[in-house]
Amino acid sequence: MKRAIIATDLSRASELLLHFLPDLKVLGTKQITVLHVPVISFSYTEYSGYSMMVHIEARMLNLQKRLTVMGFETDFVIREGLPSQEIVDYAKKHPEALIIIGSKGYGFANRNLIGSTSLRVIQHSKNPVLLIKIKNLGKNDAGENECGLEQKNLLQHALLLTDFSDNANHTFDYYKVNIADKCEQITILHVQDAVSLRHHDQKTIDNFNQIDATRLEAMAQDLRLHNGTRVSWKLTHGSIVPEIMRETKYCQASVIILGKHGRSYFSDIILGSTITPIIQLVEANCLLIPMPDGTKNG
Repeated sequence: MKRAIIATDLSRASELLLHFLPDLKVLGTKQITVLHVPVISFSYTEYSGYSMMVHIEARMLNLQKRLTVMGFETDFVIREGLPSQEIVDYAKKHPEALIIIGSKGYGFANRNLIGSTSLRVIQHSKNPVLLIKIKNLGKNDAGENECGLEQKNLLQHALLLTDFSDNANHTFDYYKVNIADKCEQITILHVQDAVSLRHHDQKTIDNFNQIDATRLEAMAQDLRLHNGTRVSWKLTHGSIVPEIMRETKYCQASVIILGKHGRSYFSDIILGSTITPIIQLVEANCLLIPMPDGTKNG
């Protein structure tokens, strides 16, 4: 977590990402690159294009100075092209870096859904991605859209999702090494799919419950011994997305930790029908950990 890439569109919504700079410092982040991809192309031979680029560079320099004052090693990068692709391509050069991006895109849409740029970055990035959830607060007296953070304390309560796959185990190890000892509280959650359970008798279901509970307790004990953090676990069954949303609200999770490209509800390489609504609908920040290249899912 020593390096982070903050993707900004210089909007009011993306300004909120800077709220979490103290949390990044706690996590050990030392170097931050502020990356901006304009939504329009510039013709440098035209005065308007040159003037706009000067304006953007001035704002990026201001951001860089603010981060430098806070003690980070900082630089800024401006690239032209499709924003999502440019963010992913730049991050490939720094595979250890964490991408930080907001859930709202350019113009701050009224709907409470992730913008297309953020979703594409999550889909295609080989880097860990921290999605900061931003909510619409409605219009102010001037008729402008106002926005705010869903959760203001990133490290208050982490909800770690697991399906016991190789991908989930990798996510657990990443979390244990990089983040766990900085969190105030951790809940490990496994949701048994009710659709799958209905094909089994009660004795078999009871056996599944015992196996899963043993696994969850072992994970919790591992974190307690490794980090000394307050850890609990929860085993539920039902429809996966509603259960995760319910537990997010119940424990007031500030961040959800989940993996990509595993089996079960983390199955599709372009984000499946379950993981997409999870990151779209939960009222918590989301940290998505990619499966290492060449690793098979179990």
